Amino acid sequence: MLAACLIRKLLLSCSLLFVCMPLLAEDTSGEAPAQADFRKGVELFQQGSLMAARQHLEAARAGGLDSMTLHYNLGVVYYRLGQLDAAEQAFARLLSSPHESLARYNLGLVALARNDRVAARDFFVAVSDGDGPDKLRALARTRLSEIADQMPAPRRLPRRFYVSAAGGYDSNISGLPDTVATREGGLFIDAVVAGSLRIRGDREAGWDVEGAFFGRDYPDDSDYNTRFLQGKLAWSEREGNRTRQLGAVVSQSWFGSDAFETRYGLEGIMAWPQCPAPFPVDGCDVSLAAARVDGGRSFEAYDGQWYRLRGRTDRRIGDWKVEGKYLWELNDRADMVSGTRFVSVSPQHHTLEMVAGYGFRADLEVGALGGFRYSRYQDSHRLLEGDTVVVQRRTDRRWEAGTFAEYGLSRRWLLRSEWLFRDNNSAINSYNYQRHTFMLTLEGVL
Repeated sequence: MLAACLIRKLLLSCSLLFVCMPLLAEDTSGEAPAQADFRKGVELFQQGSLMAARQHLEAARAGGLDSMTLHYNLGVVYYRLGQLDAAEQAFARLLSSPHESLARYNLGLVALARNDRVAARDFFVAVSDGDGPDKLRALARTRLSEIADQMPAPRRLPRRFYVSAAGGYDSNISGLPDTVATREGGLFIDAVVAGSLRIRGDREAGWDVEGAFFGRDYPDDSDYNTRFLQGKLAWSEREGNRTRQLGAVVSQSWFGSDAFETRYGLEGIMAWPQCPAPFPVDGCDVSLAAARVDGGRSFEAYDGQWYRLRGRTDRRIGDWKVEGKYLWELNDRADMVSGTRFVSVSPQHHTLEMVAGYGFRADLEVGALGGFRYSRYQDSHRLLEGDTVVVQRRTDRRWEAGTFAEYGLSRRWLLRSEWLFRDNNSAINSYNYQRHTFMLTLEGVL
C-alpha cells in the first residue's frame, strides 16, 4: 500500500515525492509526542511551510521515531529547502529497505540538482535496470532520455577511489608486528590511496582490479618507516540482496628500507546490505583469506602461511550507528632460532571491536571505539635471563579504547580526528606496553 501510494504521488509530480499519510483518527489524545511532531510536520509541508515542517520532523526524529517514512519525508523537505547534503543522507537511509528503487530515483534527482549528471545517470540506470515497480522504472527511463543529449549514453562501469593524508603523534613507536615497542614517542605522517575499477562486465557482475597503498613516515626516526602495497584481481557479482567476491591477492610490505613480507593468496567476501541473520542488525559481511608469506632477506623467520576469518555487522538506531567486528587470524611461520634462543612469530589472534557514532548534524559525527585481542603463540619462547634458559608460552591480552570526531567538509571530503589508547598485557614481561596515538586525517572519495 505504501509503495503504491508513493508511486501515485510520483506520477502526479514527476519530481520528488512526498509520502502518502494514512488517515488519522480525530481523537489523538493518546498520541506519542514523536508521532504528533511527525503528523504536524506533514500538515505543515502540505501547507507549504517548509521550515516549520523541517523543525517538527527533526523533533520527531530526536524524540525516538526511526522509520523509513520519517527519513523519506525529511529527505523531501531538505531537498525543497536546497539542503542537498542532508537530503542525500536521508534518502540513503532507504537503500537497505524494500524502497531501495525509490531511494535511488530520488538520489538521482539530488545529483541532478547538483548538476552531477554522471552520478544522476548511474542512479537512474540502476532504477531502470532493477526490479522495482514498473511505473518507477519508466520514470527513470524518462529521466535518462532527458539527460541523454547532454552526455554520452554508455553506462560507466563501477569505480571507487579513496585517498587520505594524516599527521599525528605516537607515544610508543613499534617495530615489526607484535615485537617489543621502543618506549619512544615521535611524530608521524600517513598516506593512503586505494581504488577499485571494473575492467570487464556490467554493473551487476564482472572482473574488478583493486589496489591499495599505505605509508607511514617517522621524520625523527626513519628506521621505523613502513610501506604496504597490495593488488587484487577479483570476480564480483550482485544477486538479489547479496554481493559476492572471490579474488587473488598479492601484497608487499617494507620495514625501514628493507623488504619485509611478500604475500600471495586468495580472499572471498560475501556481503548483505540487509543481513539475513535473525538478529536486530542492518548490514553485515563475512570474509575468508589465506596467503603464502615469504619473508625478506633479513626476515626469513616470517616465512610460512597466514589465514584470516572476519565478520562485521552494523546497526542504525535513530542518529546512532553501531558497528561490531570479529577477527580470527592464524599464523604458521618458520619462527626465529638463534643458538639456544627461540622466538615464536606464529600467533593465533582473536579480536573483538566495537564502534559507536552519533550524528549531531548531517555534517558532524562523534563517537567512541573499543576492542579486545587475545593472542596465543604456537610454540614456547626460549629466552636467556642471565645464564638461565627460560621456556615460556607467550599469550597477550590487548585492550584498546578511543574517541573520534568526523566533520564533512563537502559531499566527498571529510576531516577526522582520533585518539586511540592500547594496553598490551603479555605473559612475557618484555612484551608489555602502553601506547597513545593522536591523529588528524583528511580523507576523500573520488
